[in-house]
Amino acid sequence: MAVLIVGGDRISNIRDYLNNHGYQNVNHWAARRNSDCHKVIPKNTKLIVVLTDFLNHGMAKRLRRDASQMGLPVVFSKNSVSDLSYAFERFSHLIH
Repeated sequence: MAVLIVGGDRISNIRDYLNNHGYQNVNHWAARRNSDCHKVIPKNTKLIVVLTDFLNHGMAKRLRRDASQMGLPVVFSKNSVSDLSYAFERFSHLIH
């Protein structure tokens, strides 16, 4: 399954966590540049993980809107495996 991670700079631990949960195709947008706000969510994406530490509100709002239109679950988390794990537990009914 494919997942899109938006935000964060160093995501190796997050990527490893997602790989262990069956998400082998991991795309990452750092969302630091204004041009990132105009990217299109890849068609094969099954889940969007938004790392909220360094993400602007406009990008988060746009992702939520686009994901809703595509019927994709969105998980908001800080850039830490423990916080992402907690979010996965809370929303496990949506993402598996």
